[in-house]
Amino acid sequence: MKEKTYIKNLMSGQASSNFLAISVLVSAIIVAGSIVWGVKSLQDYFSNLGRNILGMRPPQAQQPQQPQPPQPPAQPPAPPPADVVDLSQVAEVPPYRVKGNPKAKVTIIEYSEFQCPFCGRFVRDTLPQIEKTYGDKVKIVFKHLPLPFHQYAQKAAEAVECAGKIGGAKAFWALHDKLFYEGQPTGRLDIASLKEFAKQVGLDEKKFSQCLDTGEMAGVVAKDLEESQRLGVRGTPTFFVNGKVVRGALPFEIFKQIIDQELQAGG
Repeated sequence: MKEKTYIKNLMSGQASSNFLAISVLVSAIIVAGSIVWGVKSLQDYFSNLGRNILGMRPPQAQQPQQPQPPQPPAQPPAPPPADVVDLSQVAEVPPYRVKGNPKAKVTIIEYSEFQCPFCGRFVRDTLPQIEKTYGDKVKIVFKHLPLPFHQYAQKAAEAVECAGKIGGAKAFWALHDKLFYEGQPTGRLDIASLKEFAKQVGLDEKKFSQCLDTGEMAGVVAKDLEESQRLGVRGTPTFFVNGKVVRGALPFEIFKQIIDQELQAGG
């Protein structure tokens, strides 16, 4: 009986020891896992904290670089437009496109088109002041630069060329003023309106219609356009005042300053 009791107690003690050992082992695993989880959480916390406060990003695995296709060579930048132009590079125009004294000391070459509102502003506001102030000391030379995004500009340019061919300088400048004072502000630059304006300034309707409809003067306009591109004229209106470049519909005072300088220098 004593032996059975001893064996029972012995087995009970071993079971308790085994249970204690297993409990310690499980506790150790739980503690170790908690430590690992805690360290990982701290790393994530400080990583996010640095990214939010300092704008930093956690390090990322490097991606293998893909081979880049060969790039075409960079185009050289376009040269800046000149401030002074050699007037010997500017072609002569038909006599009907010259307004004022042909022997004037100051020549203003104007690259313009009839649908451009800034061109109209120059003709209506600035040009009359130039003519009134300087009279026969200044002459105006008109050059065509119809912009491609203005649908009526090309035919309007051809129209005034037809007027000049048929009726000379008087007809050219009469239709020029008609388009800038009436056509351009109201948007009436379509073919029918061009013919109506030509009739109003006294041009022969049949001759004008034939000239305009056949595109007879398109080549004349194209020569001005090619010249403007070669000389670096990039917009309308652009002016050469004795070769000095003026861009845009600037106020009369700007033109006056340049014209006065040219007259004082002897033209």
